Amino acid sequence: MKRKVKFGIVGVGNMGRLHLSNLQNRIPEAEVLAVCSRQKERAESLQTEFGIEYGYTNYREMLANPEIDAIVAASGAEAHKEHCLLACRAKKHIFCEKPLAKTIEDCLEIEKAAEENGAKCFTVGFMRRFDPSYAEAKEKIRNGAIGKPILFKGVSLDPSSVLPSHLKGVKKGIYVPWFIEMGSHDTDLARWFLEGDPEQSYAFGGAYVCEELADYDDYDNGFSLTRFDNGTTAYIQVGRTATCSHVESEVVGTEGTIRINSIPRRNHLSSFTSEGYLEQCQESFLNRWGDAFFGEMADFVDCILTNRKPESTAHDGTMSLAYCLKLHKAYQNEK
Repeated sequence: MKRKVKFGIVGVGNMGRLHLSNLQNRIPEAEVLAVCSRQKERAESLQTEFGIEYGYTNYREMLANPEIDAIVAASGAEAHKEHCLLACRAKKHIFCEKPLAKTIEDCLEIEKAAEENGAKCFTVGFMRRFDPSYAEAKEKIRNGAIGKPILFKGVSLDPSSVLPSHLKGVKKGIYVPWFIEMGSHDTDLARWFLEGDPEQSYAFGGAYVCEELADYDDYDNGFSLTRFDNGTTAYIQVGRTATCSHVESEVVGTEGTIRINSIPRRNHLSSFTSEGYLEQCQESFLNRWGDAFFGEMADFVDCILTNRKPESTAHDGTMSLAYCLKLHKAYQNEK
């Protein structure tokens, strides 16, 4: 019988449930053996729904289960440091959602612990790398399709409908400023495509629609330009005032350009009506990134089974946060 990787999941909100579903229902080489939630009823409900053997309210007790091979840390960023460090000490493989942590100091501690965890796999959930379109773009660039990449342009927009609930979260201290929260994906992609690290950044923006965000050093739109240490450039735009969920990227090279998702199509349906040519757009990020979330977890399971090092490492998590903080600081300096 083929070996299965046995998982424990801590944090069972939207992201934790998504990873649980992919592992339990779509990846034959994996099995979710345990879930951990501060709410006992929540853990028990998931046990019943997905046929999970163990449910915990104490994370340390879950880590002590010798049957568990790997941990998915889908908790809030403020808990990632504790959850990752404890999992490293327990000698587990670790998948940590982004951002890796809230501070560079915490990221570096996690990096060190991951290095000391020997051959165990550690990866960060930068799922855009595993989206079929982004993966194909990276392969084309590796094969020289556009020459040397010199400019990355990343645009990540949420619909304005998220603003009321987001403001509530900001007031409670749940969310971090948007260059850090949403920008973490684009900063990772910029480093991935340009194969360099940021040197100098300029950033502008404001709380144009949800003006109250400004009271919390936050904004609903941000625009940035960064010079990299290898002479390349990245433009990153984040916003929360769009009409739909829209993420697009462009990589400009010396011999061509690659664009990804320039139109946020919901499907392949289009119509001609009295209002003109119409296409439906993506309503939420979960609809857009379903394949990517599955792909990143399937790759992590394969890394464990084949003793292959994940491409996205704890160091990538550290460097992505450092870039995000650089953008936020540049925004503050220009206010």
